[in-house]
Amino acid sequence: MGITDKLKGKNPSVVGGWTHSWDKKSDDQIMYKIPKNIVWNDNIIVREDEFAVFMRDGKALSVFNRPGRYALTTQNIAMFGLADKVQELTGVKQLGEIYYIRRSEMRGKFGTKEPIAFRDTDFGIVRIRVFGQFAYRVTEPILFLTQFIGTEGRTTSDSIVDWMRDQIVMSINDVMGELKRDKQMAVIDMPAYLEEMEQILLARLLDDFVRYGVEMTKISGLNINLPDEIQKAIDERGRLQALGVNYMQYQAGQAMVKAAENTSGSGNLAGMGVGLGAGLGMGAGMAGAVQSGMQPQQPNPWDSQTPSTAHPPEDKVKCPNCGHLNTSDQKFCSNCGSRLSDDITCPKCGKDVKRNDKFCPSCGERIARICPGCGKGVKAGSKFCHECGAKIE
Repeated sequence: MGITDKLKGKNPSVVGGWTHSWDKKSDDQIMYKIPKNIVWNDNIIVREDEFAVFMRDGKALSVFNRPGRYALTTQNIAMFGLADKVQELTGVKQLGEIYYIRRSEMRGKFGTKEPIAFRDTDFGIVRIRVFGQFAYRVTEPILFLTQFIGTEGRTTSDSIVDWMRDQIVMSINDVMGELKRDKQMAVIDMPAYLEEMEQILLARLLDDFVRYGVEMTKISGLNINLPDEIQKAIDERGRLQALGVNYMQYQAGQAMVKAAENTSGSGNLAGMGVGLGAGLGMGAGMAGAVQSGMQPQQPNPWDSQTPSTAHPPEDKVKCPNCGHLNTSDQKFCSNCGSRLSDDITCPKCGKDVKRNDKFCPSCGERIARICPGCGKGVKAGSKFCHECGAKIE
């Protein structure tokens, strides 16, 4: 081996150059730095899905964005390995670096590390978790390096992707707040807004990531997980709506069932109050049940009568003379004797006939006159009523 071999390591070329490439590329790796100081006449291999950025002393000088082999013969880098060693002795050393950056689309997953607090109209403060997938690609490699390495201080693929996930989660929190403010989105409405949330989130991330040389190409698979107790409450509400009852009616009915099942004979109001559920006092349960019973469109949950034992109220007829209530089958008031109806009786068949009718609708008898005494119809030509004997004038 020659002197350059000893100074630089194994297998250099005759003139001291090396060939570098990104060989051990993983699916989730976005950036790779050659772990060696780049010197004059080093060669790099750039593939179809890669950018290569040459930096000297921390400054980006050139971008290789086409596939092929490139020989670094510029005077901006140290010449040969011997010069490299001389620079080490003098304390002045040029640093040549090659960064590989993936140019193809990358995919990743995101999720909230801690639940997000969401103020819901129905359930109050709800802590929810959000998960999903995203796709991105680097569009400006120099801007990407200068922002993440120079500004953010992130030099590994994992740290860069972690930063992207944090930005997505922060934007999700803002998007949910805007939908709550502008469209009154509730927890139970969130599944209907998932696609809209993805589109709003993607548009916002495009603006946020452009200054880092990154384009966010897709947000998909957005999934919102609710706490178990909220999911149970939503299922319970759907079941009550299917039954056509509200929550208070359902709890009052459950309390009655539990009271009826109490074999110790203590099926009283205390037992019914226990069945009203956690967080509901017995007084509130009774008030809700009484209010429900006062509304005609809803059945009273405290009503113990069944359809077979309940008696419908009888129809009453008010006397036009004294105001006394009489049964519907009475024709004369039981208090003052006044006639309760304006109808008259047909002198032939005895059926009721309207006072203004000239013929009986049942038998066709002509109704000529009406008796002033008993109010019954009198045949034409009669001088006395055939019912009460009153004189017909």
